[in-house]
Amino acid sequence: MLDLSHKLKDELIVGSERYELDLSFDNVLRVFDMLQDEEISDEFKPYLALVIFTKQELDNFTKYNFEDIDTILKEIFQEHIENEKLNPIEYDLAGNPMPERKGEEEEQLYSLKYDSDYIFASFFQAYNIDLIEQQGKLHWKKFNALLNGLPDGTKFVEVIKIRSWKPSKSDSSEYKDHMRKLQRLYELPIDD
Repeated sequence: MLDLSHKLKDELIVGSERYELDLSFDNVLRVFDMLQDEEISDEFKPYLALVIFTKQELDNFTKYNFEDIDTILKEIFQEHIENEKLNPIEYDLAGNPMPERKGEEEEQLYSLKYDSDYIFASFFQAYNIDLIEQQGKLHWKKFNALLNGLPDGTKFVEVIKIRSWKPSKSDSSEYKDHMRKLQRLYELPIDD
């Protein structure tokens, strides 16, 4: 969550060493992609994530053991990446919000990866922001605030409404058929 009373201070302090963090939205998404990459070993991923976040050489982190690096990475996620609302949002390895755990499992309504076209178009429509031009500039927390605040009438919000639609008794059968077709059209692919 953004704290409008303070500047964003993105740094990592490990012992006496201080590293600036690059938490631009595209860099965070790059880390999410890397964490899902099955060709990279799980033991190497936290080290590589720190290299991506800090723009430092790997040698700066090889002096730490895996458990320390894993703990450092988790702290970066908790302090800088996760949304701190009243109920903190947890993210999967792709950076997508995990469903809230209420008695039954809720389905995922969007994917930062698969819905990137809709997100791009919606940011441009609502805010006149070209996300490609903002790579390396727009902070992750600002990106999330803007994403969460997208207004009705944008493609991304439209797609979310379609995916979350549940039939009601008052809906006509034609409307239900139409909405089910739209849901199939906009359904997220199933990752293995």
